[in-house]
Amino acid sequence: MFRNIALKLLILTAAFSVGANAEKFTFVTEDLPPLQIEHINEKPTGALVDLIELLIQETQLDAEIKIYPWARSYDLAMTTPNTFIFSMLRSEAREKQFHWVGKLFTIRSYLAALKTRNDIIINDIEDAKHYTVGSIRHDLAEDYLLQKGFEPEKNLYVSAKYPVLWNMLYSKRTDIAFTNSIVWKYEIEKAGLNPSKLKLVYEVPDFASDLYLAASLSTNKEVINKLKLGLESIKADGRYDNIMKKWQLNRIN
Repeated sequence: MFRNIALKLLILTAAFSVGANAEKFTFVTEDLPPLQIEHINEKPTGALVDLIELLIQETQLDAEIKIYPWARSYDLAMTTPNTFIFSMLRSEAREKQFHWVGKLFTIRSYLAALKTRNDIIINDIEDAKHYTVGSIRHDLAEDYLLQKGFEPEKNLYVSAKYPVLWNMLYSKRTDIAFTNSIVWKYEIEKAGLNPSKLKLVYEVPDFASDLYLAASLSTNKEVINKLKLGLESIKADGRYDNIMKKWQLNRIN
C-alpha cells in the first residue's frame, strides 16, 4: 500500500503545474500544547506542527505556519485562498465550509471544574445547564453548547483566548470549562495557574473528537490532493508514529 501511495504522490508532484508551484500557502492554527506551541520570536513547535512541517517538506510547498487566536485562524481559513487550518474538529455544520485534507489526531472532550466545587454534579449535558460554562469563540464546543440549548451570557461564556477561559474558571466567574483530554494541563500552566486544582467532571460522549487538517474552499484543489497523498504516505511509512512517540502521544485510529 505504501508503494502505491508513494507512486501516486510522485506522479502528482511531477504533474504539478508551474503556476501552482509558484503559489504560497499559509497553515494557520492556535496555541494548543502539546499539539501546537507558540513561542515569542521563535518558530512554533508541537506534535502537529512537526507533522505539518514534514507534510510541507513532503509535498514541496512554499508555505509557512502561523499561530493566532482560534477565532482569527478560523476567519482566515474561511475567507482567504490557499489557507489551511489545523487542528480542526470536523462536524456536520463545518462540512461544506472547508475542504478536508485528512485526520491528524483524536481527542476526548470533557467538562472541567475546580476540585473545591463539590456542589457541581453532572450526569448528562442537561445537568450542565444549571451552571455557567466557558468555551472558546468559534470553537466547535461553542456550536455544540448552543445547539444543546445553552444561552450566551446566561450559562455560556465564550473567550477569544485560553488564558481568559481558565482565569474565568479559577476566579469563579464561570463554574465549568469545556476542554479535552490532551491540552488542559498545558493551557492552565501557561495561564500561570495550578492544574492540580482542576478535575474532569464529565466526559462529553456525543462531541466530535477527530482533529483534521482543512483548507479554505478557494484553495487550489490540486494542492489539496497532493497533501492528502502526502499525509497518507507519512502515516503509512512510520514517520507519523515517530512524531507521536517523540511527544509521548498515542497514535490515532
